[in-house]
Amino acid sequence: MRRAIIAVLTIFSIQQVLSQRSDLSFGLTPKYRANGYGLDFSANYYHTVTDYYHLSLVASFAKEQPDSTVEYPYEDYLLNLGYFTTILTWSNRGFSIFFGGGVSAGYERINGGKPEALFEIQIPESGFVYGVFASFELDFFLTDSLSLIVPVEGMYHFNSKVDKSMLLLGAGIRLYLK
Repeated sequence: MRRAIIAVLTIFSIQQVLSQRSDLSFGLTPKYRANGYGLDFSANYYHTVTDYYHLSLVASFAKEQPDSTVEYPYEDYLLNLGYFTTILTWSNRGFSIFFGGGVSAGYERINGGKPEALFEIQIPESGFVYGVFASFELDFFLTDSLSLIVPVEGMYHFNSKVDKSMLLLGAGIRLYLK
């Protein structure tokens, strides 16, 4: 038992010494949205201590219900490119708040790609979407190389046929690489 405690303390000590905040991080965040859910994989490149470039791949799945008799599924597969800056940071407490935004583009797949009429309601066709996004991210440092992130992200797609604006709320992890 004593050897196990010493081994764990040694590993955490080595991790603290070797891992520092880096220029690159990756995150994975499950997200909630109205009538559905999503998943976000992100990569950030830190060009300064307080600012970073952001790239994320987002997949979201939801259902549209134009009236009480018709409901059909739709999916959004998006690529977001943006820039984030620090609003507030407490480095001694391991907490930061970032704000950023940018462009968003992708594909909206509606009803499995089958446009049809159900109960006199025409289901729109699938297609490409483009727009903008803005996000607040709360970052709680667990170690120097791992943190808990809580993003609140809003998107607006100008040519969406189903849901022009969406709000995604999530909690996930971010790993900082050397």
